Amino acid sequence: MAPLRIGVLIVPPIQLLDISPIDLLAMLKRSYFEACNRPAELVAQAIPDEDLQITYISLSGPSTSASTTAALDLKVDAGLDDPSVAPGKLDILLIPGPPPGLRPEEEVLDFVRAHVESGVELLTICTGVFVAAFAGVLNGKRATGTRGVKGLLEESFKEVKWEDKRYVNDGKIWTSGGITNGMDMMAVYLRQRWPGTLSEIVLSQADVEPRPADYGS
Repeated sequence: MAPLRIGVLIVPPIQLLDISPIDLLAMLKRSYFEACNRPAELVAQAIPDEDLQITYISLSGPSTSASTTAALDLKVDAGLDDPSVAPGKLDILLIPGPPPGLRPEEEVLDFVRAHVESGVELLTICTGVFVAAFAGVLNGKRATGTRGVKGLLEESFKEVKWEDKRYVNDGKIWTSGGITNGMDMMAVYLRQRWPGTLSEIVLSQADVEPRPADYGS
């Protein structure tokens, strides 16, 4: 299995529930399977720890912290210009949600554009979709966002094909609705990217069964 390089782009303040789906990716590690006393044949299917790297990125740069609404500061590993997170270096870019309607600095938007152009798989959670929308990478694509600001999204970003769903996938771009819909989206993403035993063990251990994309009410 090829190394997996994940970047989490933080535009503070964010909600901890928004960023929590990153744990499903972290649970792909071999050490996690070992800690859960899985049989050797299952441990062998997990990703070696050295091949799964998660980097927390923010404009403020390394050795700084990013605020959350739960008053817990998150350690930032890299700035936008760090060579380790340059376009082409990441496989997945996850964007948890900042306050609705907050327009990030242009350097942040340039970072998102460059990564999407390089072919990264982009996953936004809740209001993280605003970051992607302000960057223009959703234009012409199907997307969703939290229902509470559906009108604002439709009015502000008319070139996006907005859908009222828990999660939407259009090519390499995944967007989710409200906060916990990020977990639904990540579960579906796991099953698509790692179909079979690996993803099913992770979801079983986390007791996550994704709800349908359609709300139903």
